[in-house]
Amino acid sequence: MMRVIVGRLSGQLEAIAQRMVERYREEIVDYKLADHDFLYRDVYGISLAGLQVAVANLESGRPPISEEFEAIHAGAARRVHQAVSLDSFLHAVRLWGQVLWQTVLSCTDRENAAEREAALTLVAPIMEHVDLLSVSASRGYLEELQAVWSDREVVTQDLLEALIAGDGDSERVRRLARSLRVRLGQSYLVVVARTDEPPIEEMPDQSLANRAVLHRVIEGARGRLRPRTGSLLVGMRHGEVVALYPFEHASEVEVALEACSVLARDVAAAGASVGVSGCHRGLASLGVSYSEAVEAAAIAVVTGAQGRLVAFDEVLIDSIVRSSRHAERILDDTVTPLLAYDAQHHSELIATLRAFVDAGFNITKSAESLSVHPNTVVYRLRRIRKITGRDPHMPDDLLLFQLGLKLIQLTPGRDQMTTGGL
Repeated sequence: MMRVIVGRLSGQLEAIAQRMVERYREEIVDYKLADHDFLYRDVYGISLAGLQVAVANLESGRPPISEEFEAIHAGAARRVHQAVSLDSFLHAVRLWGQVLWQTVLSCTDRENAAEREAALTLVAPIMEHVDLLSVSASRGYLEELQAVWSDREVVTQDLLEALIAGDGDSERVRRLARSLRVRLGQSYLVVVARTDEPPIEEMPDQSLANRAVLHRVIEGARGRLRPRTGSLLVGMRHGEVVALYPFEHASEVEVALEACSVLARDVAAAGASVGVSGCHRGLASLGVSYSEAVEAAAIAVVTGAQGRLVAFDEVLIDSIVRSSRHAERILDDTVTPLLAYDAQHHSELIATLRAFVDAGFNITKSAESLSVHPNTVVYRLRRIRKITGRDPHMPDDLLLFQLGLKLIQLTPGRDQMTTGGL
């Protein structure tokens, strides 16, 4: 009875494949919008090939094997380039199984108990066939998608490298941009996002978890950063996410910074920090902008500034201090002896110095923030002068104290010697 039912099926495979295509058009948007040749050549051909394999296996009683689904595998790979999503393709596979089963029922004499039993026996091999179809389709689609992503990432990185290197006016850059369908701008803000894991140039390989975070940041950047002029270019460079945001007018920069702030809040939960360059005009300035954004992101990481955008303009002094060859000298002349004193005497000289700076050098406001008497602040400032030989009331000395405070902020763990209160 099973052979009888399958024999009835085998005589109408082309008509069944035609019905399958009609169901795809009725129920799946990607297929509804597709052109006639695509549907009735490519889609029809794959549906028919799957039917031929299924019927041959049902006739022989042999279980399906993955090698028989090369047409499905290849078809799924083509769908990546035909604007058909994986969900839509797998939906089509499910409809393929439904139409096949409905046809089996229509080929069955329901008044004949033996035929009814035979039809039910066919359920298991048909479902096994649909499962293998789904697996082969998924594998073909994802393998091709991974290849496309890899190729695109390589080209994107090449374009980023060329622009940052100052080759924005070259024919090679224009060709790379066309291949990515990127409209180049004349001026860019540069945005860099990273985690606290060292960049690739400092560490040969990065963890899978870190790469996953950075890929989520890339998707977040594409969703949040939508320039009015030109195309956003976003990719990976040295283990950091780099986005080039084109602009023409100052008003666009304000919009970009607000979008970057939203992005910084979005990616904070994933452990990423975001820095942005200053506003420089012209492609020749992209190298400078990139360096500024990298530095801003690095400072965001070391200061724990997650959840908010760090602009290079606001951390310019921090950057100067970080890169100064006199950093250790500044520390030795200002905060290092105070940290040692606080650790030994359980005092709060560093906290008092910070409060004095934050209060705009106002004794009364400093005392209020510390919840102490103003005379206590005066006494502690005198103690600071005695220990360091520098007077917090003198402009040059005060500037050095401020730089010292910035340095310990930019060097996590350096001020952990500070404890308890006086």
